Amino acid sequence: MQGLSDEQLVEHYQRGQQREEVVMILFERYGPLTLGFFRRRIGNPELAAEMNQELYIDLIRGLDRFRGESQLKTWLFRLAHNRLSNLRRRWRTHLDEVTAESTEEMAEILQAGSEDQPDAGAARQECLAALTRCLGRLPEIERAVIIGQYFDETTLAELTERLALTNPSGARAVLIAGQRKLRRCMAESGFGDSGS
Repeated sequence: MQGLSDEQLVEHYQRGQQREEVVMILFERYGPLTLGFFRRRIGNPELAAEMNQELYIDLIRGLDRFRGESQLKTWLFRLAHNRLSNLRRRWRTHLDEVTAESTEEMAEILQAGSEDQPDAGAARQECLAALTRCLGRLPEIERAVIIGQYFDETTLAELTERLALTNPSGARAVLIAGQRKLRRCMAESGFGDSGS
């Protein structure tokens, strides 16, 4: 079956013939390409792999309805794009809810006590500017988890559910990756040790 064209594989699948083998061949054929698509756009290898697996579940669910109006590869990448758009929409909804008030909270925390110590207030402002800049450089998902965890005091379980992360380690894995990048960025900005 390896030598069959995409069209022939789809025909086999739609006739109910060797469905599992067809999906495996399509995964071998396009899995690395779609994984690369997710990795480049998400910036988190674990989440990209998870999204890629879910894409092939979408493929299994939709292959019976595939009508061949486009190439299978084009259709598969359209599914990948739609899955990514849905994920980003969830992230943005969560980020929109927390970003504005979290930035205000960060400013309040860093300004606390600056009235009695003007020099400390200036240092805190520099730190806030660096923190804001470094948070802005993080991939959306990592920024959402860090803000949720540290500024909104949302549990990792809640973040995992809200952000629709299906990886067993969920928000914890994303948090660790984000912390590492944030620590490195802050060190490059002159605040703290990179701790890499």
